[in-house]
Amino acid sequence: MNERYFSILKDQAAGVPNATVRTTFDRLIELHQDIMATTAKVRGDTDLSAQGRTKKARDEMKKNAWKMIRAKAFASRLNERIDEKRAKIELPAIDKTDAAGAVLRSQVRDRLPKSPQELKASVPTMSLLYLQTLLEAPELVGADREIAEAARTRAINIVHPGKLDELERERAAVQLLTNATAAAADAMRDLAELPNVHALNDFLNQSVPDQRHIQADVERETELAAA
Repeated sequence: MNERYFSILKDQAAGVPNATVRTTFDRLIELHQDIMATTAKVRGDTDLSAQGRTKKARDEMKKNAWKMIRAKAFASRLNERIDEKRAKIELPAIDKTDAAGAVLRSQVRDRLPKSPQELKASVPTMSLLYLQTLLEAPELVGADREIAEAARTRAINIVHPGKLDELERERAAVQLLTNATAAAADAMRDLAELPNVHALNDFLNQSVPDQRHIQADVERETELAAA
C-alpha cells in the first residue's frame, strides 16, 4: 500500500509545472519515506522495551523536525502568496474627474437590484461598467463582502481572462502538497506516539526552537515559486 501511495505522489509531483514546488514535493516524499523506514526499524527492534522504542523514535524524529517544519511552512506561505497575487490584480481605475462618468454610474446604481439576493444573482451577467459601479461603493447598493468579492472575480475574468484560472492551477498544486504534508506529519506523529496534531507541533517547536533560518529559506523559496 505504501509503495502505491508513494507512486501516486511521485506522479503528482512530476505533473507540477512549477520547478520550486516540484522540488519541495520531491523532498517531502523523501522525508515521508524516511519516516516510514524509521518506523519499521524502531518497532522491529526487539532489544528495546516499549519505552525504549518510544524514546528512540522521538530521538530520530528530532533529526528531521526541521524538515517537517519547513514543509508545513512552505505550503502555508505559498498559499498566502497566491492570495497576495490575486489581491494585487489591478482593474481599470475610475476617473474621479469624469463628471459624465459619475452621472452614468449613478444611473447604474439606480438600476441595480435592491435586494442582496437579486444583486448576488445578477453579478455573473453584469457588464464591466456595472461591476465597477458596484465595486466603487458596495455599501451604496447593499453589497456585502461576499457579493463584492464575486463582482471583483467577474471583473478580473473580463479584464484579465485566464488569470484566475492560472492562479487556481497554482493553488491546486499547493493543495496537493498540503495534503501530502499532512500525511507525512501524521506518519511522524504516529512514529513518535503523539496523541494529536497539537502535540506534534509542540514537539517540533521544542525540537527546533529557533526557526528563523527556516522561515528565511521559506520566504526565499516561496518568492521564487510565486514569481
